[in-house]
Amino acid sequence: MPIAHAQSAGGLSFLVVGDWGEPDNHAGALKVAGAMAKVAEQAKISFVISAGDNFYETGVKDVSDTLWQNAFENIYSAPSLQCPWYVVLGNHDHTGSVQAQIDYSAKSRRWTMPAVYYSISKPVTPSASVDFFFLDTEPLREESWWNRMTGLERDPARQLAWLEASLARSTAKWKILVGHHPIFSGGEHGDTAIMVERVKPLMEKYGAQIYMSGHDHDLEAIRQGPVTYLVSGAGSRTRPIGKHAGDTFSASQLGFMLVELGDDKATATFLDEDANLLHKEEIAAVGKA
Repeated sequence: MPIAHAQSAGGLSFLVVGDWGEPDNHAGALKVAGAMAKVAEQAKISFVISAGDNFYETGVKDVSDTLWQNAFENIYSAPSLQCPWYVVLGNHDHTGSVQAQIDYSAKSRRWTMPAVYYSISKPVTPSASVDFFFLDTEPLREESWWNRMTGLERDPARQLAWLEASLARSTAKWKILVGHHPIFSGGEHGDTAIMVERVKPLMEKYGAQIYMSGHDHDLEAIRQGPVTYLVSGAGSRTRPIGKHAGDTFSASQLGFMLVELGDDKATATFLDEDANLLHKEEIAAVGKA
């Protein structure tokens, strides 16, 4: 189904997909990848955002792990997907080598993860830009059996201090946060309490408009206060989803998002594994500029 574009020429378009890195059963991921390729070509996207759980079940061992080819390179092989992929880590990624996912950035022409958390800026139109803030949400959770399992050194306070300082410095019209764990979700895992407590207030204080995540294997849009929360965690698996206060859309459906930014409006289009349109969420640039 053709996608009706909401943004005029000069806007910025990109895809968002999460929870996709299957080690063996690639059927779902391949279908979603095919749909992504069609939409990417039609929408002339600039990049892809991966919302984490890039490799099941236990991440990658090193930069030569066969999962790089089997779950990433050979799945998202279409020419229209040979663009930058900006990546965050999921809980499953933390059970393997986090450093390998950072180091693969030097080996790949498209995989981009310079650190466990980082920011990038992009022009949208001659009069608007966007700052993206990519988070490592696993160590931000108050209690995590993954943390006890891996024994990794974590410093949530340092990451939160970096986030607040970065948001405070930002003069971009659009401010978008990306993390694996949802702040709000009607899916199996539900809301992430520490994110509600520590990240949500920062977004509201500094005028961020959008938080994008995966983790729950579904598609969802939630409006809470001035922020829109988008879940795109259905890159290869689905689970049932319930209702959440503030829901404007939810579906237990394989798929992904196309996000289009313009001067004053963003459109998040949810699509299924056949590139059929499921829902369009329109978001105004109402935050502090």
